[in-house]
Amino acid sequence: MNLNANSGQDFPEWPADQWVDPLEERAKLRIRLQRFRIGFGLIGLSLALLSLHTIGELLLAFRRGPGLAGQLGIPHFELITGAIISLGALLGTLMICGPWPDANWQKRSGILLMFNLTDAIIWTMDNASVLGLYDGKIGHEWFLNSLTRVMAWSEFALTVSLAADIASQLGQPKATEMSRSARSLTTTGAMVWFMFFISFTDWSTPIWPLRRVPFLNPGTLMLYLSWHVLFVIVLVQVTIMSLLAARCCVNRLREMALADRANDMMPSRSEDGWEDMIRKSGPQGGP
Repeated sequence: MNLNANSGQDFPEWPADQWVDPLEERAKLRIRLQRFRIGFGLIGLSLALLSLHTIGELLLAFRRGPGLAGQLGIPHFELITGAIISLGALLGTLMICGPWPDANWQKRSGILLMFNLTDAIIWTMDNASVLGLYDGKIGHEWFLNSLTRVMAWSEFALTVSLAADIASQLGQPKATEMSRSARSLTTTGAMVWFMFFISFTDWSTPIWPLRRVPFLNPGTLMLYLSWHVLFVIVLVQVTIMSLLAARCCVNRLREMALADRANDMMPSRSEDGWEDMIRKSGPQGGP
């Protein structure tokens, strides 16, 4: 796809043997950019909230006393933030999923949508008793938590690649390099987390359901801190990339609106300015 503002095109190329209405394609592009703006905006804001929440929890992890929710004193704080993050990411992915007729884009956005939908389902299962959907515990907490972390690293890689595609096409050439750096760090973080998962899981029989080791030794403690720090860094990078993509869409839509106004400056015959324009141009015109 080609969305580059400097390319001189406001719509993608089409086959030479097929006629396409440029105005219709321009209108479709505007709708796609609006969806990208809303989608990446929602994703970026959701990840920004998750970043603040994760940083707060990490700072209070080894401090005696209540956690972040207790420190803030907000009733149902974890429930509210979890709902906003899950719903915002899911709705944002729905907005960017499939608006562009590109097979690779649709594949990546479709996988991201599947991951976010699974996250929303797991979050609902974790809070089923609070929401009044189920009495008792679902079980398999360690497995579901680990599955969420696995998908989170994949979601980061997919989100940053999609955001970089949009930002680079809309006049941010450094977005590709930023995406490459973020994906490399995502891979490193995923590997460190996997090592922590292996060390922190109780592999004694019976293995299923998976259980975590009830204590941290010095080795797992270092892995715990390492993957959390990497998680926060990658999370901030993906947040910046998502908001950058949304901002690029806003700027491109503004440029298109200005171009439309410039091309529509000549008044029609039914407007008051038509006679004045003819009167002014009469002496220089023909007879």
